[in-house]
Amino acid sequence: MIKHLKYLKYVEFLLIILVTSYIYLSAVDNTKFHGDESFWISTSLYFDLLINGDIHSKLWEPQYWTLTQPPVTRYIIGISRKLNNYGVDKVNKPWKFDKDKKTNIKEGNMPSKGLLHISRITMAILAVLSIATVFCITRVHIGPLVSYVLYIMLIINPYLLLQLTRAMSESPLLFFIMLAMLSLVILGEILLSLNRRTLNKYQKMIPLLFCSASVGFLTGLAGATKLNGFSLIVVSILLLAINLFISTYLKGISIRIRILLFSILFSINAITSVITFIGINPFLYKNSINRSIALFKWRIKEMNKQAESQWSSNINRFGFVNRIIRISNNVFNNYASIRFKGAFILNIIFFLTGFYIVLQKSWKFINGYQSNLYFLVLLLMSIIVAGPSLLTILDWHRYFYLPVFFSTILISIGIAEILRYLYNQDLVR
Repeated sequence: MIKHLKYLKYVEFLLIILVTSYIYLSAVDNTKFHGDESFWISTSLYFDLLINGDIHSKLWEPQYWTLTQPPVTRYIIGISRKLNNYGVDKVNKPWKFDKDKKTNIKEGNMPSKGLLHISRITMAILAVLSIATVFCITRVHIGPLVSYVLYIMLIINPYLLLQLTRAMSESPLLFFIMLAMLSLVILGEILLSLNRRTLNKYQKMIPLLFCSASVGFLTGLAGATKLNGFSLIVVSILLLAINLFISTYLKGISIRIRILLFSILFSINAITSVITFIGINPFLYKNSINRSIALFKWRIKEMNKQAESQWSSNINRFGFVNRIIRISNNVFNNYASIRFKGAFILNIIFFLTGFYIVLQKSWKFINGYQSNLYFLVLLLMSIIVAGPSLLTILDWHRYFYLPVFFSTILISIGIAEILRYLYNQDLVR
């Protein structure tokens, strides 16, 4: 009986994969087209340049396509093209937003139905893996009630379905963030298992160093997908600092050793992320520092320009209070999983309950009480990775998918906690 129970978790995981795959893959052809998909697909030719070793092409020199966004999404679409025998000759030209759809199609700016399909399929697969990853982490570290509430909330959300099946950078970024989240939890658990005897056995340190490099690699990939992916490095720094210098778990290790550990792990993390970020983007091979800075400056300049040219989408024009209301309405009403009249207040209550639980559990973890590391990682990720998206000056729906995704996790924790409380109240009666 016990032997059979061991395999149930694999059956459970397989069912999650199958159900999510059915939902996301069947939605690919029904997803509303966005002009930016044309941009990502047309610039997937950079993948062909990369695998052909043409790193000295003029296309890698400073210009709009090398400055506007890092190239990982283009590579992912390029890989999908190659696997499905779509050559560069079948790639569309970039969409022109100053022209209507009919003109764009006539000029060859609309991807063919088959090309758009295979480009979106890859994004849907990455979305399935992201949802499966967060389900598994939550299932292991919090329990079945929260994980299943979260899973249902994620798969019923039409906003996330739309954003994560388009041939754009949202799905790849979420995928790398989820993998980084998993790696950070493992890194923290290995770190907390250290003691004086472990430190004297170098072979015991290999998993710790490997995990630190993995987090750095995933941070580099996230940053090379969208620049805000680099926020993961801040999460890594804070997690290491809290575990090594604030939490009560490593008191037996001297402060000198802890400083040395922090320096080594952070160095591995930072160096690996920078090498990954630069290594996969030939644009950065020359003047790496200046061109990396130029990427960030260009993005800020471009967003400011978009805010000026599209004043109707500028959130700041509403004033600070109205901005807060508008953003809150997006996250907790317009794009939330639970949507009906009055759902805004309900989502806020669930969110605040979940946030309080995560904050409380994180504090207990730091102080050595019975809790687990996942709550602290979730707290840091929610604030540092998802939080900055709320500072956007543009009210564009795709800019809110990270806050929506992480708020859904917290809302699910809140729902589960309230259900548990109500259940216990009934038992007492």
